Parts: sequence; structure tokens; C-alpha cells
Amino acid sequence: MLIIGKKLSPYALLSISGLLAASDQAVKWLVQQSMAYGEYVSVTPFFNWVHLWNTGAAFSLFANGGGWQRYFFI
Repeated sequence: MLIIGKKLSPYALLSISGLLAASDQAVKWLVQQSMAYGEYVSVTPFFNWVHLWNTGAAFSLFANGGGWQRYFFI
């Protein structure tokens, strides 16, 4: 990956990935602690922040699966 003509080391990419994953988990924890299930906050006229659970993969694919998909697709 190039950023302004400089190549990033694998350690830098791993660090960036780790920071993104940690911030994702922190935001999820914050929403669980501060919002009730189903509650929403209007951020802009076209964007609402809603506390919901996605029990499947992306876009709730396999949400009603038998259970093996959860472990297979991790």
C-alpha cells in the first residue's frame, strides 16, 4: 500500500487494522451502554444512528441458519 509515495511496512498495516478493529468494538460497546435497544438518534436528516442487533453476516445473511455458518464464516 502506498501513501504519498512511501510504502507502508506490514507492521504499520497490522497496527492500522488493529486500531480500526479496536475502535469498532469500542463504538459498539458505547452504543450498548448508552442507548436502549431500538432507540435511534438523528444525526442528519438522512442518517439515523440506531441500536439494533445483526445476528447474521453482512446484511443478515445466514441469520436463520442452523448455527454452523456462524463458526464457518468467522
